[in-house]
Amino acid sequence: MFKRLAKIAFFSLAALALAASAYGAEDKIKQKKEADEFFRQGEAEYKREDYEAAIEKFERCLAKDPENVVAQFNIGVCYSDLGEPDKAIQAYRKALAIEPEYYDAYFNLGRIYHRRGDYVEAVANYRKALEGDPYAPDVLYNCAYAMTESGQVVEAIDAWDRYLTIAESMPEEAKWVERAKEYLATLENIGAGGSDSAK
Repeated sequence: MFKRLAKIAFFSLAALALAASAYGAEDKIKQKKEADEFFRQGEAEYKREDYEAAIEKFERCLAKDPENVVAQFNIGVCYSDLGEPDKAIQAYRKALAIEPEYYDAYFNLGRIYHRRGDYVEAVANYRKALEGDPYAPDVLYNCAYAMTESGQVVEAIDAWDRYLTIAESMPEEAKWVERAKEYLATLENIGAGGSDSAK
C-alpha cells in the first residue's frame, strides 16, 4: 500500500508540476499582454506630450516585461523631452544593459553629451551608433559636427566626406548638405593653413 501511495503522490506532484508549468505559461502570456497595453498607453501619453504620464506607463510596462528595451529607451526619450538629461542618460544606459546593441540609445546619448559640450563622449557614442548603421546620415552629420567643434580636424574632414557621399543624393538632407559643405571647406582651409605653417 505504501508503494502505491508513493506512486500516487509522485503522480500528483508531476500533475502539479505540469499544471504549474501551464499556469506559468498562461501567466507569462497575461503579463506580456498587460505589458503591451501599458506600452500602448505610454505611446498615447507621449503623443499627447504628457511625458510624466508616459514614463509612468512605460515603467508599468517594464514591471511586467523587464526586458522590454523599447519601453526603457522611451523613458529616456521622455526624460530628454522633459529637460532632464541626467535621468535620460540613466534610462538609455539601462536600455543598453538590456540590449547592448540598441544603437538608437547610443545616438541619443551622443546628442546629450554633444549639447553639454562633452565632445569626447559625444563622438564615442556617435561612433558606437554608427556600428549599427554606418550610413545613417543624421548620426554621421552629428558625429562630424562634434568632431569639428572639438578641433579634430582630420577626423572631421573624413566624417564630413562620408556624410556628403551618402547624403548628397537625399533631397531631405539638402539643407544639411549645404551646411556640411561649409564646414568641410572651413576645415580644409584650416588643414591647408596648418600644413603651410608647418613648413
